[in-house]
Amino acid sequence: MLTAHEGSIALSELKTTWGNLLNNSLIAEQTLILVTGASRGLGRQIAIACAARGYRLALVARDQDSLNDLATNLKNDHGCEAGVFACDLAEAGTAEHCINNVQTAMGPVNILINNAGTGWYKPFTEHTASEHDRMIDLNFRAVVHLTHAVLPSMLERKQGHVINIASDLAHRALGNMAVYTATKHAMRGLSRSLSQELRPQGIKVTQINPGMIDSSFNNSTEGNMDEADALKTVPLAELILQVMEQPGHQMVDEIDVHAMGQEY
Repeated sequence: MLTAHEGSIALSELKTTWGNLLNNSLIAEQTLILVTGASRGLGRQIAIACAARGYRLALVARDQDSLNDLATNLKNDHGCEAGVFACDLAEAGTAEHCINNVQTAMGPVNILINNAGTGWYKPFTEHTASEHDRMIDLNFRAVVHLTHAVLPSMLERKQGHVINIASDLAHRALGNMAVYTATKHAMRGLSRSLSQELRPQGIKVTQINPGMIDSSFNNSTEGNMDEADALKTVPLAELILQVMEQPGHQMVDEIDVHAMGQEY
């Protein structure tokens, strides 16, 4: 049986814990954000937007030179000392190794933005087996392993956010992109299930489902599409930061976003 004094302490601790969750606003210089696919396109713009707000950054992609260039620009433009971690997340074991390297060098990850992905638009039978495997490994398997590796430190702190950048194909179909679409459906199942599992422990999980993006996806040239037909990376990155910066007592589960002129 608790004494009045012990009961007072227990109630005080409970109120403090609940108060911390309710008032959990991000402090930029204390918040480490890991962005995958950071070397170009939307991932690069997310990194730029985060650096402009003063967040700490871990940049992950295959292209070491592009990451180094981005890190230099972030330092010159925003004073951001970003960590560079070049690796191919589609390779077995790389995701876990990546998280270990980041957290050893920079400390625990507060926000994981799973943005890296790949895909090809062509008939199912014209895809090679290696193309199918790469889409599955990068678009879904890497997301599973990165999230699995980063969660222990988040759970220990009872605080963290996983943001999965998927596609509007996460809940519709499109011919000639069967396996790509399947990976996005899988990501949605993962996101929604993890949200239910982790929310009571203070961890947020959000999925962003953009429509067509005017970016360098699949070696396209960014800037070639009209804004009426495809989302632009700058405002889309700002939207993602708005989701990320929600106060501690509320979260965004999922967002679909399209250019007004896109048919879907």
